[in-house]
Amino acid sequence: MIKFSPLWAITIRHLRLYKHDLNLLLMITFWPLLDVVTWGYLGSWIQESGITQFHNYKLVALLGVLLWQIVGRGANGIAIAFNEELWSNNILNLFSLPLRLLEWCLGIILYFALMIVATALCGFISIYMLYDACLSTLAYNFLIFSLPLFFTAIWLGFTSLSIVVLLGKRGVELGFVVVWFLLPFSGAYYPIEVLPEWGQTLSTFFPMSYIFTGMRAYVLYQQDPTSYLIKGYCISIIYAISTIGIFMYLFNRCKQKGITRLMD
Repeated sequence: MIKFSPLWAITIRHLRLYKHDLNLLLMITFWPLLDVVTWGYLGSWIQESGITQFHNYKLVALLGVLLWQIVGRGANGIAIAFNEELWSNNILNLFSLPLRLLEWCLGIILYFALMIVATALCGFISIYMLYDACLSTLAYNFLIFSLPLFFTAIWLGFTSLSIVVLLGKRGVELGFVVVWFLLPFSGAYYPIEVLPEWGQTLSTFFPMSYIFTGMRAYVLYQQDPTSYLIKGYCISIIYAISTIGIFMYLFNRCKQKGITRLMD
């Protein structure tokens, strides 16, 4: 039986780090703000150019920025939560407690969910202050497409953790690279169709490509995004469950060999 108290304890443990670590605060404030400014003004410029096919592009650009925060910042947040235990040499203490690995995983997902809410609020406040955009429309569209990307971030985050479990501290940077390597194939800021043929083929394996394509079709052309959402949900949930299982298997095998090898 999964108990809520260990999950909340893990969540609180990482939330308290925000009081002392400026890097974590920057992750949910500065970087989303930078993306909102950069890509939002690009969207404004394209829309103001008067080209009819770019009608509503500012809304698309801002949505792309906000939704990518779930994937990019979220996956990195999950990875950092585990790496923090390595950096502080707390990994042995943590798993000597009466804490099951599944409970730790669910606690990290709860922490990630709260972090994403804070990041999204920061993004909406930035947009309200900087742009003449309808926040109610933006929020409505954000809610439609955010949940499957939540599962996508879980998949990518636990993929990064699996790399760290396999390689130890040497795999930390590689885990971060995996997430951002997939950005060009996600379609967050431009249509998948602009990619070369091999890139378009590769993007079909990534659930976020369907979500961003559906979002763009819905906002720009008022097309029904249901089929894209179904594909995105199915692939992201399957990937998320699979990668959590793989991480748990690799971590348990690592414990048998000696968990201290992760700190080498």
